This record gives sequence, C-alpha cells and structure tokens, in this order.
Amino acid sequence: MKNILKTIAVLVSASLISVAAKAGELTVTGSAKASYSMGSGFNDTGKGLGISNELNFTASGELDNGFTWKYHTELDPAAGGQTTINDDSGLVIGMNDYGTLAIYDAEGGLSTELAMGIGAMGVGADYANTMTNIGRAYDVSSVPHIAYYTPAGLLPFGVEAAVGYAPNTSDGMGNSYKSGGAQSDADKDGSNATQYRISATPIDGLTIGGDYYEVGGDKIATISQEKSGGNVYAKYAMGNFKVGYYKGKLEPAKTTDKAATASADTATALNGDRYESDGFGVEFAVNDQLSISYMSEDFTRTDITNDGTGSTYSASSVTSEQTTLMAAYNIGGATVGVSLIDTDNSDYTDAREEKKTIFSLAMEF
Repeated sequence: MKNILKTIAVLVSASLISVAAKAGELTVTGSAKASYSMGSGFNDTGKGLGISNELNFTASGELDNGFTWKYHTELDPAAGGQTTINDDSGLVIGMNDYGTLAIYDAEGGLSTELAMGIGAMGVGADYANTMTNIGRAYDVSSVPHIAYYTPAGLLPFGVEAAVGYAPNTSDGMGNSYKSGGAQSDADKDGSNATQYRISATPIDGLTIGGDYYEVGGDKIATISQEKSGGNVYAKYAMGNFKVGYYKGKLEPAKTTDKAATASADTATALNGDRYESDGFGVEFAVNDQLSISYMSEDFTRTDITNDGTGSTYSASSVTSEQTTLMAAYNIGGATVGVSLIDTDNSDYTDAREEKKTIFSLAMEF
C-alpha cells in the first residue's frame, strides 16, 4: 500500500514540475444553527438551548497543465464552545483522467456508515442519539492522511474506488507546514492505517458500496485481535422516495496479556470486544419544501470474558435499538426541523429507555 501511494505521489509531482498556478478564487460559505433539546427516560438530560456556527473557507484554481486544485479549512466551535482553528482542512488536486489526489487533516473520511443518506435532518443516530458512545466506524479522517480517488466514468456500472493511507496514527491534528509529527512506537493499534472504499451504480437510482479499515506498522507482540472495521450500504431513489440500508462491524484491538474486556479499545463504548450495527430508513419529499423520514437502527455490543484461567471464554451481547422520526421544512435559506429519538436498551443496558426531542433552526449562507 505504501509503495502504491508513493508511486502516485511521484507521478503527480513529476506532472507538476514547471507548471504555474493561475490566479485562484476565495469563497466563504457556512451555516448558523440553533436548537432546543428535551430529554426524558433513564438518563434525563433535561432541556438545552444551543447555538453554533461553521465557516468554510475555500480557495481554488487551475494549473497550466489543466489540473485543478482546491484548499479548504473550517472555523467552527469545538465541544464546550471553544473555537477550533485550522479544522477539517484539505488540499485536493484534480488530475482529470488520472483521478484525484488529496491530503487531509480531520477531513476526507472514507467510512460509508452514513452513505445510505436517509434522514430529513441527518442520518439517524449520527445526527442525534441518547447513547454515551455507540462504538462504530473507524475512519482515516481521524488522523492526517493522503487519499486517492479513481476518476468518474473510468469503470463500468459507475464503479468508483478510493484508498486512504495514514502514515502515522500517533500524529495529531492541525499540524503546521513542515511539522515533524509525533513519535510512533509499537502499539496494540499499530502505527499506521489504511482504508478502502468502493461504490457502484448498477442501475438508475441504485447505489451500493462499502469500506474496510485496517491497521499496520509496529504492533506489540501480544496482539490477539487486530483493530479493524467496515461497512456496506445500499440506497435507492425513485421519484420523491428514498430508501436505504447499512450494516457495519467494528473490532477493537485486543491483547493476550490481559482479560478480554480489559484489553479492548477504550475509545469505543464501554470496552466492548465487538460492535455490530445495521439500519434501515425511508425518506419522502412531500414537496419542494417539506421532507419527512423514518429510520430504525440496531447497535450490538459483544463482550468476551474468560473464567480466570485464560482457557475458557464466553460471549454475551446487548442490542440497543433506536428509532428516529424527522421532519424538515425549508423556507428560503432557512431550515426548520424536528427530530424524535426513542432508544431501547440505551447505552447497552437492558431495559434502559431514553427519549430525545430536538427542535432546530439552520441558516445557510
């Protein structure tokens, strides 16, 4: 994988030699959003009124050889309201028939768990949920990486593919030009990551695809389960209707020198050893202004424990079920929305029920 990406980078660099960039353009787009959220059930979060904004600065231009370039970076509030600078940045080179090459920082995700695209306000549990941490979808967008995309129309049935490679998973976000990066030591999660994505449109209205994430590089010797994950999806649009389905699986890294659950990836929900998710949804555009949607999702966490001797293991699973109803009404440049979220066995705890209602107002500019 490293050699493939190095070869692509060399070819692109060679093509750019003695090529001058024409004057580019700078644009600013963004949104301002306000919401009123009400929670109920076991973990009642009460009522919350919030507001946020996001500004996207984009510069673009064209090279003398016909290649295009685009740089973008976002300015938006982080959790807690602090302003994040140099967030979600990318430098993208469009190479016409040779595809697209990009360098990303907190951007350029290749995971497809949201590719089904169902949701009047957003895709199901990704838009809003009652759970502390679901545990799904590893993505190279979590670290600086380089990505390559095949050109549209190159392959039959609308097949398009992409690959992303993060050379140092210990590297932080927002690195400046010529940054040396963080030292990468042997770790249970490896020292680099690669993700693949593929999609196809075999018939009009139907899109199918999937992704796969894996780690590599320096790993400690006691790895018994490598960190990996992937998703598949399908969506079909016909007239004012859209339907979609996805299924995903995630396995945190696990070592043999600790008890099974204690060695799971603490970045995922409650130290599970395996996570599986699937969801189905339908969306209907009533007219040009009003859209409504329904989505049902299941999230299963599996814990593996031993009897203390390390020779006998048993598995137990809990499934959290979320249903999401949404309605969105567009008034010119404003969107008024309402979302109703209902979760059974929330936070992977039997008989824990939680609900959330969100009223929102979004201005796009």
